[in-house]
Amino acid sequence: MISRTLIRIKAFKELYSRITTGSTDIKAAENELMQAFAQTQRLYGLIALLPSALAMVAEDKVATQNRKFNPDQDKIDLNTKFASNTLSSLTRADSVFQNWCSNQAISWMDFETSLKSIYSSMISKDYFNDFLKAENPGMKEAVNLFRHVYSEELSGNEMFEDALESSNIWWAEDLEYVISKVLDNLGAIAASGHVTVPQLFEDSEDEQFARKLTSTVMLDFDDLVETISSYMSNWEIGRVVQSDMLLVAMGLAEAQTFSSIPFKVTINEYVEISKYYSTPKSYSFVNGLLNKILKDMAAQGKIHKDPRGMIGGLD
Repeated sequence: MISRTLIRIKAFKELYSRITTGSTDIKAAENELMQAFAQTQRLYGLIALLPSALAMVAEDKVATQNRKFNPDQDKIDLNTKFASNTLSSLTRADSVFQNWCSNQAISWMDFETSLKSIYSSMISKDYFNDFLKAENPGMKEAVNLFRHVYSEELSGNEMFEDALESSNIWWAEDLEYVISKVLDNLGAIAASGHVTVPQLFEDSEDEQFARKLTSTVMLDFDDLVETISSYMSNWEIGRVVQSDMLLVAMGLAEAQTFSSIPFKVTINEYVEISKYYSTPKSYSFVNGLLNKILKDMAAQGKIHKDPRGMIGGLD
């Protein structure tokens, strides 16, 4: 579930926190990084639980109408039809998934205001009316409906993002990534009849990559900075933005430590991170310096790559 890109981003955040505070506890850093990854998995569970939660909102609305002296039958029909959609029914009936969410203390109860807002917005949209017009909507129609819900109601929802941030410090920034993962898996969920929460890492290599990258940068940070400084003849080391220095150090550590990762991949990944987590001009600095250092060290035989790691070469 956790991509290499997300590993690098979370490692960067953890390392930045450790380096700026002078912490040298590598084991604690690794443990906190693993906890951050586990929180991304928990957020996946919450987002995958949305069809179930929205169905319960619809059922509450039906119950409210039925308690009225003159209930609105159109509203009852609308909410009943949505509440019984096949994807929501599948999610609610999946005892393994529901138990996993319960054991992880995952629930939409803490996001009730956002949930009701999502529902109100959803039922006003054309895609929802298209769902209602279907005579006997099945799984195909339900999946299409929720693709719209995730893309149009959840993605970019500032109210929900604020609620997430208040509830869990790890969740808000992972929301768009997790939504994309749930969207990718909707077809598989419909086909299998089960909501499967992806494993934390695709394989053991990804976990080893996360741990090794973090520990290497922490252990060798002073040496990495010294190497970087030797290539900065026109720069004063004290004037370099600390986040930029860390990104270059991470790129250098990755290039030296992981022989199967191409130089191009390493450079592009840290340049992209710099665009979001550093200054507006950082990407140019990180790109230029990493290219210069890695090209020179490779030419001197100080960095060795296996055949996979040579793909793409260097500029």
